[in-house]
Amino acid sequence: MALARFLIRFDSPLRVKTNSLILLLAVSVMTFLAACAGTARGTRSSAFDGAQDTAVTDFSMSKADALVVIRYPAIIHTDAEQPYFHAFSINAIGGEVPPINRTKKVTQRIAQSVIAKSNYYVMSLYRELQRDLPPDTVLLSPHIVLWDREKGLYSRPLLASEQIPSVLTIDFNVYSYPDPTELMESPPVTFGDLVTPLLVVRGDRWAQPATQGLVLTSKPLLPAAWDLSETATRNELGTRFNYRANEWQRELDFIHFLTQRGAESRALPSKGLNESRGELMAVEMYPVEKILLDGPLLDNLASNYATDPFVEAFVGDAASSVKAMLNAMDHDRATFFARYRALARFDPELAVAFLARSESESVRSRLQLAEALIEAERRFLGSQSAGLFEGAYRGDYGNQMREMIQGEYRLIEQRRGLARKQNVTTAFAALALAGAVYAASASGAVSGIAMQGFSGALMLGSLWAMSSTMETRAESAEMSENFLALIAPALERQISVQMEWLESKERISALGFAEFRNKTLTLYQARIRSLQGVYQDDCEFSYPAVRAAGRWYGSCRDARADGRGYGVIADASGQLVEYLGEARAGVPSGIGGMVTHRTGLPDARYFEGRFADGLPHGVVRVEETGRKPRIREFEAGIDVGSASESRLDRLVF
Repeated sequence: MALARFLIRFDSPLRVKTNSLILLLAVSVMTFLAACAGTARGTRSSAFDGAQDTAVTDFSMSKADALVVIRYPAIIHTDAEQPYFHAFSINAIGGEVPPINRTKKVTQRIAQSVIAKSNYYVMSLYRELQRDLPPDTVLLSPHIVLWDREKGLYSRPLLASEQIPSVLTIDFNVYSYPDPTELMESPPVTFGDLVTPLLVVRGDRWAQPATQGLVLTSKPLLPAAWDLSETATRNELGTRFNYRANEWQRELDFIHFLTQRGAESRALPSKGLNESRGELMAVEMYPVEKILLDGPLLDNLASNYATDPFVEAFVGDAASSVKAMLNAMDHDRATFFARYRALARFDPELAVAFLARSESESVRSRLQLAEALIEAERRFLGSQSAGLFEGAYRGDYGNQMREMIQGEYRLIEQRRGLARKQNVTTAFAALALAGAVYAASASGAVSGIAMQGFSGALMLGSLWAMSSTMETRAESAEMSENFLALIAPALERQISVQMEWLESKERISALGFAEFRNKTLTLYQARIRSLQGVYQDDCEFSYPAVRAAGRWYGSCRDARADGRGYGVIADASGQLVEYLGEARAGVPSGIGGMVTHRTGLPDARYFEGRFADGLPHGVVRVEETGRKPRIREFEAGIDVGSASESRLDRLVF
């Protein structure tokens, strides 16, 4: 199956024009290669098609939060390249890769292309959302892929975007099947007019406790996303229970997926996208789709990209679905604990008072200042995200990618119409060369490579010789830094943000976020006033069903929870209980919300309403995995029947 079988998965940001390397390679090796009888086709109809676009209504009490943070793989550290290539080849979506093909150079180039193309296509989603949502409420969070002996393969964010409270977080990347011998068949690819996007959409676990906060995920990523959400819950509650800082950071769900080969499969709560069981507490499953972009738009993409073919085919409807999710979600509930974590960076004492939802004037005054500073941080990060977009979409990198995609499209169209005898060896050589040019370009080692020496009778030895030379130049320890500079030339620029607090205005300018945060902390410490009232973080809290003492953050009396606040309990078996609301004599009493977690079971349950003597008592809303939310009547923790929602006392976040 010819060059198209191999090249369909490969993509790279070459600094060439419309008559790019890909087209030259296509012409050069045409006499050696055979096409295949099959074709590489995608679907014009995504599962998101027909999503009704809507304006987002934000009734949040806070102006500090973002609406969406988009995470994606941006660069790979040199030390992580080989572990990433290996994980990518053995944990494939779409089938099992034969061992003989897992270590081929072309498979490594496909793995690199996933990062390169994700950097480009994520910008379509960013632009579509930020165009309709309020300024600086859509933030980008590029990740670097790393490896060390202790953690193995993982990723971490390059910016501080994930430290800002956000209603929704989206993990995005594109994907290509690792085995080049199957590239013209059915497995997912991203090449030319074909794009396979992978998505995970989630909120804070309290936004939808029964699903660990997960709202939607591409089908293969559900186990990895669920595992990371469970780990996040246990890390956060464990550190809060033991009163220590939580230093755990969530890696990209896709990177975690690559490391989970052989992981035990579990029955997890899921439902089809937009199916009739929409109210069930389950994660919506988005199928793996190979989206077919519009050919005429791609044919002139390098010179005219006013209309984005990825938006037309997929992103427009996907963004509409995200906006519908935003409208369906309680923003204050979704961001409450993220706001607590953000406040704790400025002022741990204020953060505890925030959990107690104190209404004292001194708390309100501090809270207004702290949230004004977090809002300023969000706007600073919004400017950094705009810089990333300018570099990766409108700038040099975006121009290179559009030239490459246009060349890929023209090549694949040629290959679809041909049927010749294949020459696999030469196809591998062509891909090795093209991949080496990508790698060298990523490291900053290649600029304007002269390709005029290639003729229609390319010799295999010449291909490999140039490939080897370029690979050597590409293996630079500075690859990450150079590549980041390539995709975002405006990232480290002076940014000024005006902060408004009460009747005062303050302009904060900084070259980078670290400097900006230092200035906000200094400003905060110079202006805060002392708090009235005592809000503690070490009072006793208990729950009748768990034989362990817990920790209470909030108002206390006689060293026991009393008043409003937050409590967490963990026992030796791994059972966890967290409660936000009113307490008396050390146990939940009054209006509150409670989430219970049991070790090894995907069945977190949420109760919101009235509690007495530590147990649900009165009218309570119940959310459980795989069931619709219900309004029930409880007596001393026992469900005695249905109740009217009009009698429900909701927790105010």
